Amino acid sequence: MFSVTEAQNKILEIVSAGKSESRNISNASGFVLSKNIFSPLDLPPFHQSAMDGYAVISDDFMNGKMVAIIGESSAGKKFSGKMMTGRTVRIFTGAEIPAGADAVVMQEKTSVETNILKVNDENLKPGLNIRNKGSQIKKGALALLKGTLITPAGAGFVASMGLNKVSVFKKPSVAVIVTGNELQKAGTKLSTGKIFESNAVTIESALKQSGIENIKIYFAKDDEKQTQKIFQSAFGKADFILFTGGISVGDYDFVGTALKKEKVREVFYKVKQKPGKPLFFGTKNKKYIFGLPGNPASVLTCFYEYVLPAIRKFAGHTNCFMPSLTLPLSKSIQKKKGLTHFLKARTDFKAVTALEGQESYIMRSYAEANCLICFPEEREIISAGEPVELHLLNYS
Repeated sequence: MFSVTEAQNKILEIVSAGKSESRNISNASGFVLSKNIFSPLDLPPFHQSAMDGYAVISDDFMNGKMVAIIGESSAGKKFSGKMMTGRTVRIFTGAEIPAGADAVVMQEKTSVETNILKVNDENLKPGLNIRNKGSQIKKGALALLKGTLITPAGAGFVASMGLNKVSVFKKPSVAVIVTGNELQKAGTKLSTGKIFESNAVTIESALKQSGIENIKIYFAKDDEKQTQKIFQSAFGKADFILFTGGISVGDYDFVGTALKKEKVREVFYKVKQKPGKPLFFGTKNKKYIFGLPGNPASVLTCFYEYVLPAIRKFAGHTNCFMPSLTLPLSKSIQKKKGLTHFLKARTDFKAVTALEGQESYIMRSYAEANCLICFPEEREIISAGEPVELHLLNYS
């Protein structure tokens, strides 16, 4: 069996970033740049006023000259003349600085009498309240690196440079194949011996929260031929295929044999962890196949620790794993050596507490959790007050 770290590293070693596409910048937030962006212009493109006030020649006021108002410069409509000594121009935020002016005095520090400007600003000096041409970025300079996640702020920055399209990594398409004879959809009357299916809802919700929208859900009975047929259908439409259930070696577990018949290359099967030990990862024709356990807590833990990092790698992210912190444990925990345990937990970001209900079938505690404690395989006891590694949930 692989250790947790070995399995995670092997997945990211094999998964490569997907193809690039051009997207309108208004629809690019949440995507990762696949090319560097260089600024096509100076930003601001001209010397710009940072205040409503008056564009002045600072020496005029240092020398006690009388200064007359000769015009106005507003945003989008600049003063067309040239300022000379003894002259000033009314100016507004974002407007171009008139030629000859070297400072802007905010209007709250001025007064006007019969078209003559008086200034009461002890800090008046050249450059005051002026945003210099190119002070944000120079023409030709690197604006955003390949691998940068486009945020709303990033989208606005790109648009301010006059660019309306960017090259980004495509997000993957994902097929989820839920197996099991015992499953019944929520909203129906529960039959004897059946349980309501929740894994599809859980995984689809986690994918959407992570920005993945191209998702197809399939349901397969515990039947080898049907499992194989559904895999063939999903394989033709998805970059990632995720099975839930049917990956162990019981009489009704057919995922492993179906994948062998479909010539999926096994990278590993089983990881030294709890929950989620019977985890499968394989590849075929540059597509990635995961066999997740059937118990819901195991499914979600394996999704966060293995599937989501792989999806993020495909989508161009450089930081693929869940955000992690090291915080003191509020109450001692213990286990046997040999397996890494992922424990549903809650943190107030001062300490962390493992929750009751760690069994792999229990989702109530997962619904209350905001992190997972990573309990190393070689440890048996972690005492209260000791630092532990925790992985933050509910991120994108």
